[in-house]
Amino acid sequence: MKKKFDKPLFILIASLIFFGIVMIYNSTIVYSQETLGNAYRLALQQVVWVAIGLVGFFAFYKIDQATLKRISFPVFLVSLGFLGFLALVNLFSSCANNPVIFSPCLNGAHRWFYLNPPPLPAIPLVGILGFQPSEFAKLALVLYLALILEKNISKNGTPFSVFIVTVGLVSGLILLQPNMSTAALVFLIGAAMYFVSGADLKSFFISIPVLAVAALGFMLSSSYRRARLMTFLGGSGSGEELSLGYHIRQIQIALGSGGIFGLGFGQSRQKFQYLPEVAADSIFAIIGEEFGFIGTTAFIILFTALVYKGLSIARNTKDIYTRLLAVGITTWIAGQFFVNIAAMTRLIPLTGVPLPLVSYGGSSLVFSLIGLGILANISANNQV
Repeated sequence: MKKKFDKPLFILIASLIFFGIVMIYNSTIVYSQETLGNAYRLALQQVVWVAIGLVGFFAFYKIDQATLKRISFPVFLVSLGFLGFLALVNLFSSCANNPVIFSPCLNGAHRWFYLNPPPLPAIPLVGILGFQPSEFAKLALVLYLALILEKNISKNGTPFSVFIVTVGLVSGLILLQPNMSTAALVFLIGAAMYFVSGADLKSFFISIPVLAVAALGFMLSSSYRRARLMTFLGGSGSGEELSLGYHIRQIQIALGSGGIFGLGFGQSRQKFQYLPEVAADSIFAIIGEEFGFIGTTAFIILFTALVYKGLSIARNTKDIYTRLLAVGITTWIAGQFFVNIAAMTRLIPLTGVPLPLVSYGGSSLVFSLIGLGILANISANNQV
């Protein structure tokens, strides 16, 4: 291992991954048994995703900075290719009438890309291998934006135009899926990197009101997004609002049932198929139900320690490039964590952002671990 092996960082990451596997097994045991005929099915799949993610983690933990810079642009182009494909599919294909073999319609949108859809053979232990290009795009954006911001600053260029075009392109393609929450998160990642780059912030602050008005207009342009906003504001009429209202009520029941100390590990009632997305976006509700206020506070402290560790690594780096990488990766993990917890506790409208390292699913977990591998690499090789 590296000479400056960052033991606290590895312990924090390993603790969250292990806790996630345990909670996924605990929350899906009923669904897995009744729907899939195997109580361990989803937990075992998560273990497979963890194994794949750890391969990516250690690969990027070992990679040198020159190679990282060299692959940044090709990786960014590949991510744009996937995002562009999904944007075109969503613009010109109907979920009901025009099925797309490599990008099935799930929950009314094409957000996934399948590498081996039927009739291609399934992969042992994994089955059909698919991923969300928007998760890949977070990693690609951090790599490429750090590189071009560093180059423009060193040459006295115009970092704001570079920032707004790059981040706007990625966020815009994600919006076309449509996926507003992830597009906003991508913009937040880019904004944090630009903010710490040392570039002039005047243009950045001038653009904020314009972007806020555009975001509100986009939110109101869709019946589904309007329903989410109205549900957040207290509406529970019919159709989409009624469905979203049910989801939110089940989350509140779970968190409220937990009280101070929780119902106890394995004692959740909501996991008996009352709570939608029980192991994915809503897993924090099960944590709150079983471990209560004390347990969720401890969990939040653990995750906050990971975020603080990432910011400490960024503060102690030798150069602007690695600092931008560390800030981008830390903002990515922290932003996703905050959005998920805020949605679960009704601080913001309900949205489909998973809890990093804990929620069930391969795309978020694998690409998050690759990002954290880069962060561990920076900690091992680029500290002052």
